[in-house]
Amino acid sequence: MALRLIAMPTRETQKLILDKAIELFNANGSHEVSTNRIAEECGLSRGNLYYHFRTKEEIIQAIFQRISAEMDESWAEDHLHPTMEHMNFMFERMLRLNWKYRFFYRELNTLLRTDARLKILFLDNRKIRLDEVSRFFHALIDEGLMRSPEEPASLDFVLTTSWLISDQWLPQLDLEDRPVNEESIRDGYYLILQLLSPYLTEKAQTAVRDIDWQSARRRAQR
Repeated sequence: MALRLIAMPTRETQKLILDKAIELFNANGSHEVSTNRIAEECGLSRGNLYYHFRTKEEIIQAIFQRISAEMDESWAEDHLHPTMEHMNFMFERMLRLNWKYRFFYRELNTLLRTDARLKILFLDNRKIRLDEVSRFFHALIDEGLMRSPEEPASLDFVLTTSWLISDQWLPQLDLEDRPVNEESIRDGYYLILQLLSPYLTEKAQTAVRDIDWQSARRRAQR
């Protein structure tokens, strides 16, 4: 039975609700967890929870805003580190974020299909992230690690496809009952490298062979 909690400031209560919702959603799937269950696990009355979040959809929207905020913390500076090792770090960082909020990425299509506001938030965030990845790719070009595609649309295709791979790699590992470990992470990274291979220079190929995988993984775990 959940313990009854003393009154807390609004921000602390909202954080408690979101933390507990993420835990329950990851363990059971969001469709199996009611707002009443979340309130009970938080030691809150239903009225107290509804004061902060009127529906489960609002809770999931707030969770996604947390995801977006975590991306804001580091993604904008990726273009300042145009190396193949950093690209591996970016992929593993994305995978770890997916794992932390795994219910969201496992249920992504259903959640977006049933919540118009969440879909708007997601698409707005994706545009920002694709712009950031585009800046990173252009930095790789400036460093002589990538060739600039002859057709601008080709780079857009690569951007979108690489995003889809990183976004869906965790659900794919789930589907195949594969563990999330160094080998499976590297497989996803190599899949992106295969996509990029027509544009990677010899300098980039050498850099990939020289990657310190353990170091890159430790950075993503921070």
